[in-house]
Amino acid sequence: MKKLFPQAVILIIIVLVGYGCMGPEEAPKPDNLISEQNYIDLLIEMQHISTYRDAQPDSVNADSLKALVYDKFGITEEQFLNSHTFYQKQVERQLIRVQEVIRQLENEEQYIQVHIDSVKAAKRDSTGG
Repeated sequence: MKKLFPQAVILIIIVLVGYGCMGPEEAPKPDNLISEQNYIDLLIEMQHISTYRDAQPDSVNADSLKALVYDKFGITEEQFLNSHTFYQKQVERQLIRVQEVIRQLENEEQYIQVHIDSVKAAKRDSTGG
């Protein structure tokens, strides 16, 4: 199975580094800042939406999926965007957060691959192949 996330991860890093280099060093802290862990979890969810949309462009409305994610975390899009802007201005910390997102996505990919391999092996065993 080919890697699911490498192009998207590279794009995330480029966007984050480029955006983080713009403007003032510190953005004002939003009143309703999302916790760093929830922010990381949200980035993972957003990457899943992006990957799914790229794989199935005709079958998905990314905005509706994002709305479901915001509901799941009990936040608004504005709250996410404000937190995202704040965290992106912390370039070094943001790179650490992005590395954590990449690590978790890679772990998920490995888990899925192990499952796919076990299903294939079971299918081979049941057909005698």
